[in-house]
Amino acid sequence: MQLILIFLTSVSCSGLAPRTLKLEYCVSFWAKNITCYWNPLLDMGPETTYRLHVTEEAGRCQMDFGHTRSCAATQGDSACGVPVENLFAFYKIKLTAESRGIQVSAPEMCIHGMSIVKLSAPELSFAEANQSRCFYLEWNIPGDEVLSVLETEYEIQFRDVAETSWVQVNFTLSENAPGFANICHVAPFTNYSVRVRAKYLHEVSFAISGGRPFWSDWSCERFVRTLQEVPSTGPALWRKLGHSDGYGNRVVVLMWKPLTTKEANGEILGYSLHSQKRGEPAMLQCFTPDLQCSLLLPAGEEFTFLVVATNMVGMSPPTKLVVPPSGGQEALLSALPVLVSPAGDHSLLLRWPLPSNPVTVYIFEWGQLPAKEGRDISWCYQPASVGHALITETIVPGKLYELKVFALIDGKIWASDSTSAYSKQIAPLRAPTLYPVRVWKSRVELQWEILPLEERGGVIRNYTVFYKKEGDDEHTAVVLDSSVHGYLIEGLAPSSAVTVFIAVANDGGSTNGTVLTIHTKDSDYGETEILSSVLSVGFLIVLLAGSLACLWKHRLLRKYLWPPIPDPAKSNLATWAPQKMCLDFSPCRPEKWSRDYLTLTITDLLRVLPSQSEEMGRKAFLGNQWLVDVPGPLQKSAPMTRNGSPSWVSGGQPQKNMSTWSRVDYSRVIVVQKNHGPSGPQRSPHHLQCSTKSQDTENSALGSKSGQGVWLQNFTYEALLDAGPGNRAFGSVGEFPLLVSLVEGILHPTESPQGTPRKKP
Repeated sequence: MQLILIFLTSVSCSGLAPRTLKLEYCVSFWAKNITCYWNPLLDMGPETTYRLHVTEEAGRCQMDFGHTRSCAATQGDSACGVPVENLFAFYKIKLTAESRGIQVSAPEMCIHGMSIVKLSAPELSFAEANQSRCFYLEWNIPGDEVLSVLETEYEIQFRDVAETSWVQVNFTLSENAPGFANICHVAPFTNYSVRVRAKYLHEVSFAISGGRPFWSDWSCERFVRTLQEVPSTGPALWRKLGHSDGYGNRVVVLMWKPLTTKEANGEILGYSLHSQKRGEPAMLQCFTPDLQCSLLLPAGEEFTFLVVATNMVGMSPPTKLVVPPSGGQEALLSALPVLVSPAGDHSLLLRWPLPSNPVTVYIFEWGQLPAKEGRDISWCYQPASVGHALITETIVPGKLYELKVFALIDGKIWASDSTSAYSKQIAPLRAPTLYPVRVWKSRVELQWEILPLEERGGVIRNYTVFYKKEGDDEHTAVVLDSSVHGYLIEGLAPSSAVTVFIAVANDGGSTNGTVLTIHTKDSDYGETEILSSVLSVGFLIVLLAGSLACLWKHRLLRKYLWPPIPDPAKSNLATWAPQKMCLDFSPCRPEKWSRDYLTLTITDLLRVLPSQSEEMGRKAFLGNQWLVDVPGPLQKSAPMTRNGSPSWVSGGQPQKNMSTWSRVDYSRVIVVQKNHGPSGPQRSPHHLQCSTKSQDTENSALGSKSGQGVWLQNFTYEALLDAGPGNRAFGSVGEFPLLVSLVEGILHPTESPQGTPRKKP
């Protein structure tokens, strides 16, 4: 057992000013010593020696019972202890201080050893949970420091190991009862740390000495976990709604918060989610250890969802949430004014009036702006017992957050509100991009972009445009409102440089942009264009005049350098074919020209007019040379000569009326004379020349001794002519109307239009 003794004394030294030596307190330890503590005398110097004297007394310090025992404090210490064997006695305690032959003493004090005792720390031998909200402890005092439990009082402290504060229980034990206690009203399935300490209950007679017992040191801590219990509450439940698809369905994500340790009352095995349509029983949708469940449900129906948490003991009460159909509006029974303010760099404080309905609960949603598709939304649950909430999760300075508050009664939303705020504004992350819109010789028009919301860092208050003209020493600053995004700089010199930059500011600071150098023009818009227009018009006039002159000269030269070539489809044959062609009955073998000419005999021609005999036809052709005007492309009207008169064939005989001809399938008809002699020359139809009148007479004489042949040049029949000479299929001469007219003119001469008969040349 240990003993503590406290006393005060005062001493005066001869020759010196009075000094006071004071004992703070004394402690007695069982079977050890009595230790006393005092304040040193500073004016006596550090070499002062302190000595403590302890004497056991008989009765109440009436006479000395034992020898005086003393101890000297080590240099610099202000305490020392004197060994004692019996604490159930009175002791006389005296303290002296000596330095340089000067001694100071404290008055003697009489004190009982057990009145200042400090017991040893109890030994906590057993700790066990016997119920979900109680645990049992056992301990004892080591040795024989106390004779009865009635002489001691105890303090028991316990705390949740996840916390720092202790809960204290004071009590005294019954007589002859062991040291134990049953601690209740604790949380289920919680780890607790437990400790005990004791204090001696001294008798009233001991109190006369002026001492007091001390609490022992705390026992070693022991740990105990209480038993599990059914979860006390259901998890907070919320939803995230998707858009309706083309089949009338939408994705509904049900989310819930994990229960705290004090709410779970045990180890949660999983969460059960049930859905219920109006008028139908609830159906289990999923049982999962996760904190959400995604469902594909009809968008046009209302659903009620129930979620419960399950541990080894049982299930929690269900949490209810009503999700209205897509496009349906919740009945907003009352307004929900919410105020938001920064509560720190990473927190926001929400305030709202307390509801009149005590069963109301609140759900808070928040997320960064601008809102993006598929962004993560944070949310929390708040009971209705308070009118404020502190949001600290995922809050970052310089970001704008959208906050939504929903008030629920029996799982159904009856009021909501939204707002936005910054937890702390910071300087904009960058300045807006500055660029010139138009540049004149004395002005520059500037514009700058609107900063994206995520780069503003706060609410933009103003823009400042800084510019310095060429030759100036300082920048000119123009402060503009945040709604302005353009500025016109005037008074600049032509062909000069101006440097510009912009600064953007909010409540958190300002940020400068990069410097932009702009060069003004030497002339304004329109001046150069007018000069260019005048020069262009003059050039066009000169070019037009030159073109007209060249065109006039070109027309004079064109007929010499580039004679016109008529279109065969639109011109008369006489304009491009020879005006006179000879019907020459000279001997010829046209085999080598058979590719370009269709060979016919007089016999073939006479088939056209079967009423004539072959002999008469031959006589009509023999001894004659025919000069023919060949018409151009024949249309549905009669062909005309160059002077506008009708074309005549067969020595001036008029042609047969050609008004019914639809087309001419040939371009040239040549009749040549075939000689009977074997060595007669063969001439190409291209070498036939038109003769004069003297030549006509000569040729007529030669023609009487020659055979006749006809060659037709027809490009339409070139495919037939490829078969080789003598193999042509000649169906009808009627396919060649001009040829028919020639034959009829030969065999049946008619009178000319003037009524005069045709004369043979």
